[in-house]
Amino acid sequence: MKNFFSSFFLVLFLSSFIPAQKLSVVEIQKITDKSQGEFYFPRTSPDGSKIFFTSASYKGLWYYSMAEKKIIPFASEDGAGYEYVFSNDKSSVIYRASNLDDRGLRRNQSLIKRNLQDLQSEVIVTAKELSTPKVLASNNIAYMEEGNVILEAGGPHLNKTGANDMALYSVDGKILFYMNGTKKVFSPLGEGEYIWPSLSPDGTKILFTEVHRGAFISDLQGRILASLGKISAPNWSPDGKWITYMVEKDDGEFVTGSEIFACSSDGLHVFQLTSTSDVHEMYPTWSSDGSSILFNSEDGNIYSLKLKSE
Repeated sequence: MKNFFSSFFLVLFLSSFIPAQKLSVVEIQKITDKSQGEFYFPRTSPDGSKIFFTSASYKGLWYYSMAEKKIIPFASEDGAGYEYVFSNDKSSVIYRASNLDDRGLRRNQSLIKRNLQDLQSEVIVTAKELSTPKVLASNNIAYMEEGNVILEAGGPHLNKTGANDMALYSVDGKILFYMNGTKKVFSPLGEGEYIWPSLSPDGTKILFTEVHRGAFISDLQGRILASLGKISAPNWSPDGKWITYMVEKDDGEFVTGSEIFACSSDGLHVFQLTSTSDVHEMYPTWSSDGSSILFNSEDGNIYSLKLKSE
């Protein structure tokens, strides 16, 4: 009997790490129409009440209010829509803005923290060239300036870095891995051109793409755990069990097709979520609760794809 219960609880324990085996589409809803403006790269706010998006050139940020059912401007700066992040307390958006001179040339860059409620802005730092910001587990804000990782206080005080303070930067085809005050080049496949690195939600795995060999998942030491194939713009689900991505086709010059897929984080279960010849679905991201995937069409419409897992 003792062995029975030991085996029973072992099965329960292991099953908690096995993702759902099937994803299906419940519905696809158009959130914005290009008659309202051409928008791209959607993401939800942490509380799920807003869907953020930007322009094709990353100039400005807008959001669609789920409660008010309308588009609301949020930020107007050049570059504001590129790799922005939400603060850990869910109160603010932190983004990099390019400051231009009278000729339209970039003079310098600033990191700006903008409150979601009162829209008050705080300039964190201004320098000739800055990376996009990262929010660490310690609540500090990390960024790179002249190759150095610099920490700024995410709250009233700068917190000491903890065991889970990690950030990934993609710089000139290399992944720079910052962890607990140290920085190293992260090259799990050796020499290559690396893009789209991201940490799993639990901070134990790294998703990355090498442009000639495809997308992979590794542990923090670089040991490969899963190969996902030739895919583009992969993103973790909030629970870390799934990856969504797009698969593009082109004629060497123009995109001729693009569809949204999802796969289990071990790469074993793959589901095609869209299949259209007249709409090129691109750049998927997960909603904050993992129940939906947001994406844009090539011509600038924003969509929400509601999922069912079983």
